[in-house]
Amino acid sequence: MKNITRKFLMVLLVLSLAAMAVQASGQKSGGSSDQLVIGVCLQGNQSGFVQYMATGIFEYQKKSAPDVKLEVVYADDDPAKQQSQVEQFVAQGVKAIILNPVDKVQSAAAVDFAAKAGVPVITMNTTSDSKNVTAHVGSDDVEAGTLQLERLLKAAKDKGINSPRVAYINAVLGHSAQVYREQAYKQVLAKHPEAKLIVQNTADWSGEKALQLTENWIQTYPNGIDIIATQADCLIVGTITAVENAGLGGKVLLGGMDCDMPVMEKIKAGIVDNSIWQDGLGQGEWALRLAIDAAQGKKISDHIIPYEVCTKDNVDAYIKQAEARNALSAKYF
Repeated sequence: MKNITRKFLMVLLVLSLAAMAVQASGQKSGGSSDQLVIGVCLQGNQSGFVQYMATGIFEYQKKSAPDVKLEVVYADDDPAKQQSQVEQFVAQGVKAIILNPVDKVQSAAAVDFAAKAGVPVITMNTTSDSKNVTAHVGSDDVEAGTLQLERLLKAAKDKGINSPRVAYINAVLGHSAQVYREQAYKQVLAKHPEAKLIVQNTADWSGEKALQLTENWIQTYPNGIDIIATQADCLIVGTITAVENAGLGGKVLLGGMDCDMPVMEKIKAGIVDNSIWQDGLGQGEWALRLAIDAAQGKKISDHIIPYEVCTKDNVDAYIKQAEARNALSAKYF
């Protein structure tokens, strides 16, 4: 009986050691340590649009890439913090990085660092000056600025304003969206010498700063502004408040970007002329698609999603899209 018991214990010991060996082998050649890990570094999580992009990433991973692990961090609009986060991703051994750059110039060092370590970087929505970006997913911000201001100038002409006086509000200076949207404004104004730029300034991404700017402009130019273009809907909300408080709602032509729900309601009410629809969910999805392909050694290229103009004529359709987008985003934020 003792011999049988001893033999039984020996068999258990051998099986246990064999299982441990298999587990260790799996960790080296195909277990958890070989799981495809993608680092995602977003500029911040306060912007609704950044949340839409993150939602696109989360939804694609959940439905189409459940075996991929995501490491998601937010840079709080701090380029130095974003640099550190990218360096940490590289140290962790992620297979690819999705980067939503805080600053197009300062982000170049982070991209170059990752590229030197052999980690592909897919920029999303905003661009980097680095030539080592593997691919970019987003929309053309020159197109956004062009569509918005051309629409505002047409609306002014339709109202019989043949020499419109224009003002515009920038986002954070140096941010790629700000750089290229302002570039578009300047190009459009150069094509329309009948329009005159009265004033422009930056409000960062702050509706409160945009409110203060617009209030000052209304006092400084009481009868002198026909058009105010803003580079984001988080800015135009402040401008709307200032214009309505001054009794100028519907009299000054306003343009925003991102088609946030409160702004589209103001389009329906005739207070805002237009906003520019940008597909944040689609940008997030495609960024993860390309990051996975790049991590697997596949050749990838840029993916650009066109902007669309939302006006009173088509705002109901965009409201439905926004409701669906917001419902998805509410699952994560």
